Amino acid sequence: MKVSLLLLVYCLAWVVCDEQPDYSYGAGVAEWGNISSQCEGRLQSPIALSTTRSIPAAEQRPLELLGYQEDPTQVNVTNDGHTAVYSFQYPNDRTIIAQGGPLRGRFRFASLHFHWGANSARGAEHVVDGRRYAMEMHLVFFNEMYGSFMEAQDQTNGLAVLGIFFASSADAPYYGWVPALTEVQQAQTSYTLPDPTVFNIKGLIGARRKPYFSYQGSLTTPPCYESVTWLVQKKPLQMSEEQLNVFRSLRDNNGNPLVDNYRPLQNANGRPVYYYSNGLS
Repeated sequence: MKVSLLLLVYCLAWVVCDEQPDYSYGAGVAEWGNISSQCEGRLQSPIALSTTRSIPAAEQRPLELLGYQEDPTQVNVTNDGHTAVYSFQYPNDRTIIAQGGPLRGRFRFASLHFHWGANSARGAEHVVDGRRYAMEMHLVFFNEMYGSFMEAQDQTNGLAVLGIFFASSADAPYYGWVPALTEVQQAQTSYTLPDPTVFNIKGLIGARRKPYFSYQGSLTTPPCYESVTWLVQKKPLQMSEEQLNVFRSLRDNNGNPLVDNYRPLQNANGRPVYYYSNGLS
C-alpha cells in the first residue's frame, strides 16, 4: 500500500524530512557547495579506488554484520525523488550491527539505497581499478553511541557505509524485492513489500566481505558530512538488464527519469585507502 505514513517512517529512519536539502545531479552538482559548505571539504566521497595503489591491511578483528541473516518482519521502499530507499524492521526491534575490521565501535543499520545510471556503462559512485559498474548499493549504519542516525550523521566516526556494486549480467539471479519499485515510480511515494522475507540481506550479499577497500570520507549527497567510514566491496553482485530497467523507470521530483543519480569522483587529497584482501585479487 502507498500511504504518507510510510514516508514519515522513512524520514525518521533516514533524515528529518524538513531538513532534506533540495539538490540535483548533472549540472546541479556544481551548486552543492551553496547548499552545504561541507560539500567542498577535503574528505569528500566517492573517490577512485585502486587495488595496486591502496595500502594492504589486515583485520585485527573480522568485519562482521551481526543479525543480518534474520528475515525482516517489514520492508518499506520509498522513492524520495533522488533514490530508492529500503528500510527494515526486524523481530523484537532488533537490527543489524556492523563491527570489527576498520570500524571503531558498533554501528546500527539504518537503511539502504542505490545509485544507478541511464545505462549499464555507468551508475556506481566509486570506480574500482578504472571500472564503473552499473549500480552501487549503500547500506548505511550509525555509531550506536549517538543513539540515532540524525544525531550521528555529522559527528566524527558517526557513520559507516557498506558499498556493494552490481554489474549487468544475463546470468543474474531474480531479486524478489525489485518488483516493489513499480509501486513507487512517482517521487514521494512509499510501499510495503507484501512478503518482507524476499529481502534477506545475507541472502543478497553473502557471507564474505573480503576483498574490500576502506577510507575516511563523506555522505555522497548534501549536506556531505565528512563522518563516514567507507567499506567498499571489490567484487560486484549481478543484476539483469530487465531488473536494472525497473530502477530506471522511477521518476524524480520533477517527473523526469530518475537516472544517473551518482556523484562525480572527488579528489582523494592524499587520504590513505586501505585494502583488506583474502589473499586473492
